[in-house]
Amino acid sequence: MGGCVSTSHTRVVPHRRKYTLRSRKCRGKISTNMCDAPIKRPSDAGSRISVSEFVQIDIEKGGTTTCRRSLHWNHVDGNGVYQEEAWFDSVSIIESDQSDDDFSSVFGDGKKLSISNIFPSAPMLRPQAGLLVPCVSGEKEAPGTWSAISPSVFRVRGDSYFRDKQKTTAPGYCPYTPFGADMFSCPKKINHIAQHLELPSVKGNGKLPSLLIVNIQMPTYTPSMFLGDSNGEGISLVLYFKLSEDIDAEVPSDFVETFRRLVDNDSESLKGLTKEAAVPYRERLKILAGVVNPDDLQLSSAERRLLNAYKDKPVLTRPQHEFFKGPGYFEIDIDVHRFSFVSRKALESLRERLKLGILDLGLTIQAQTPEELPEKVLCCMRLNKIDFVNRGQIPKLMTMSDD
Repeated sequence: MGGCVSTSHTRVVPHRRKYTLRSRKCRGKISTNMCDAPIKRPSDAGSRISVSEFVQIDIEKGGTTTCRRSLHWNHVDGNGVYQEEAWFDSVSIIESDQSDDDFSSVFGDGKKLSISNIFPSAPMLRPQAGLLVPCVSGEKEAPGTWSAISPSVFRVRGDSYFRDKQKTTAPGYCPYTPFGADMFSCPKKINHIAQHLELPSVKGNGKLPSLLIVNIQMPTYTPSMFLGDSNGEGISLVLYFKLSEDIDAEVPSDFVETFRRLVDNDSESLKGLTKEAAVPYRERLKILAGVVNPDDLQLSSAERRLLNAYKDKPVLTRPQHEFFKGPGYFEIDIDVHRFSFVSRKALESLRERLKLGILDLGLTIQAQTPEELPEKVLCCMRLNKIDFVNRGQIPKLMTMSDD
């Protein structure tokens, strides 16, 4: 990759060296051999090849970070010159009191990470998706992590909802399962955040996108009663889901078809007071949210009433949502910046204490007819005591517009 290589004659030049990294964005020592594979030296003048490897770098302030180093061989007039490049591709990780078995990276490489916090070494350009917030499995609820949950923790419209308005626990399957979460500091809202990330390759089924990305845009500035441009400094909480391997066996085909129509931005005809109207399927999308441990949040009486008022009540994301499609993925942006003043004010008052809370988040598609009951959960995840106050621990995601 990276250039032409002559096939007429090559000579193998092995390299196993350690390097000291010096760049504008980071300083540290590469603590592992950069590449064990040999480099083929091209014999033709003007030819050039390159290789790159992910390496671990020891940061002078403590901890390690994942960095990619690229080694180029330029062959000009018979003289070869190695040119080295290094740049950040992920985030710094500081030491954890937890064991390596407590946390795991689910980006697809199967490697274990020992993480308790994020060390903000530098602004990030095209980071790998799903590495910033570690995953914890089992019954453990380590602070600053996410975990998979059963969709049955949510209550949705049951089989008889249109007769008695009763809700029931959601079916225990989802079309999409979680595989990672990130949290980025953003000077302004970043729409279509997937285009700034390095996404994993996940096998699809030909019907639905193989990846579902949920970008929850949260303001960190003082809420105003008047929305204005609603585009100040904030945090993007990005949740990643992949298509379930058991989708064909477990998930009803009618629910798969409903989500397919949502992805394709199809419309349906609904009867109004005077005439039928074409309404996009995307208007049905609802967010599910619940606090597992409300007593730990030290709520005031007003906050407790507000929390109880929204308990087991999915909320339509319209009109504060945007949708984006890319190769193999579908992204849903939920813009909290444009929520009601009461909601934004409540979030601001609770943001400091959310690091004590365990939050369940999910998405569902509202059922409009008895045949679509009971409602099914599209995707869900648990967030364990995430600190949403940026004390320097949340890395900043850079985009082309930030340059």
